[in-house]
Amino acid sequence: MSLEQILKNTFKGETTEVGWYLAMSKIAEQEGLADIAVYLRQIAMDEAWHATEVAEILGLVKETTLENLEMMIEGEGKAEVEKAEAAELARKEGNTRAALFFERASLDEARHKAGLNGFLRRLKKQQ
Repeated sequence: MSLEQILKNTFKGETTEVGWYLAMSKIAEQEGLADIAVYLRQIAMDEAWHATEVAEILGLVKETTLENLEMMIEGEGKAEVEKAEAAELARKEGNTRAALFFERASLDEARHKAGLNGFLRRLKKQQ
């Protein structure tokens, strides 16, 4: 396996672990285990920082914040549409929990896109 493939697999693994640790933290919190929940969230952040470094090594992020905002605005827009479509599919299949998740996540993506656009406009005015 090439180094590039190992790095790509590492990025995928690290980002997946972020989701797992946050999900486990949520369960620990629901069980009243606040200390464990906090520790699991800290591990999630450590894994996120690992992913950050790998993303930089792989060149997945741009050189400037302006370029990164533009890239992510496009990504958030696509994610918004994809999640809305997934919500429709989940409703058709009778999976209410998945439908509600995708509807909420689609709205989150729209909010993210709007916030990023606000920062992008501000940066462009400052140039």
